[in-house]
Amino acid sequence: GKSGHDYMVRHLFGKEGKRSDKIPYNCLKIIMGAGPSSGDCHGCPFRHMDSTNLEKRLESWKIPKVQIREILGLVAGQHYQIACSKYFEVTHKVKEAGFGLNHPNQYFVESQKKQGKNVVVGNQGYKVN
Repeated sequence: GKSGHDYMVRHLFGKEGKRSDKIPYNCLKIIMGAGPSSGDCHGCPFRHMDSTNLEKRLESWKIPKVQIREILGLVAGQHYQIACSKYFEVTHKVKEAGFGLNHPNQYFVESQKKQGKNVVVGNQGYKVN
């Protein structure tokens, strides 16, 4: 019921139980771990999507064909984090990301910075100013 859902949300944000935030997985743990099951919404698209679906997804996001081929080549070589960095460079129109990508939250923070937004990282997550 609603009260169980409310408790779960409070627990996830450190307001119930041990009162500590849940630490999201870093890229390596996501890549090395089990992929998402049906209905799940986690995982690394570069690691957990098959190449056909990944290619379709990148096309739907208007990534140029030459970059799609480069990204798919990195994925085929199991260079998932480098493929993600290449995706970052393409979508943010930068020659080099300028950082080693190790965490999905890091991707978010760096993306916000490239868009000129200030991100405050606190023990309750990220706040975009």
